[in-house]
Amino acid sequence: IVPYDAGGGVDITTRILAEAAGKDYFDGKSLIVENMAGGGAVIGHTAVANADPDGYTLLAYTSAVVNNPLLKDVTYTLDSFKTLGMVCFDPEILVVPPTAEYKTYEEFIEYAKTHTVKVATPGHSTAHHIAAIQFAKDLGLNFEYLHNDSASVQMQQLMGGHCDAAFMGTGETVSQIKDGTIIGLAMGGEERNADIPDVPTFTENLVAGAFRGYACPAGVPDDVYNYLVSEFDKIITSDKFIDAMKEASIPYAYKNAADFQAYANQCSKDLEALVPELKGN
Repeated sequence: IVPYDAGGGVDITTRILAEAAGKDYFDGKSLIVENMAGGGAVIGHTAVANADPDGYTLLAYTSAVVNNPLLKDVTYTLDSFKTLGMVCFDPEILVVPPTAEYKTYEEFIEYAKTHTVKVATPGHSTAHHIAAIQFAKDLGLNFEYLHNDSASVQMQQLMGGHCDAAFMGTGETVSQIKDGTIIGLAMGGEERNADIPDVPTFTENLVAGAFRGYACPAGVPDDVYNYLVSEFDKIITSDKFIDAMKEASIPYAYKNAADFQAYANQCSKDLEALVPELKGN
């Protein structure tokens, strides 16, 4: 289950995974990708949390699994899932329409200090929303948020001039920045992205990014869980998968199941300090 619309970074990553797996794993069975968008991923999360824990229903597990239980009225918690492995950490990038009057990071900062900027996000409480709030707080910027359910809608809003800026995953924007459809002003990370070398890194504030990986319902029996972990580990460390991620300009970042779970738990603890501010935005 991909808890977002088709065409966004999570969807693309998961379809790459399914293609890389083919019929070479899971006793010759294929991974089937189903999009279940809505509620900033809540609908998809809830479906997987409540699914029969037989190992046949899995989740494209992102930062929203950490964020939603802390910020929304949901029926699941972080403990409703068990991780299978992480495949991506996509640094935040600040992007704007080509018609924007600010063409550089510095011009944007000056503008946003004296004007209200409408910022598109792929949903309330997503990693991108949280990054935008922290960014505005640190630099004293005036942001108004336009929330929706996917990165693909963000892109439509940018291209149509329906928002002033957006925080997205870098991998979701490379082709559009290259062809001039949108402008990349600055991105997170210690080094520039080789695919878009003209986009600088944030100089005053290093914004985090969003992780992507996979998980199953917490009730999956240990023997089934261990089998899933083993198969996923083989797929996500395979040359076929890694090469396809690079070809799609999606930043590959591997964590095994145990390390991924520890990382998600720590992210949850770190987020708690921002909860009051997030509930007001």
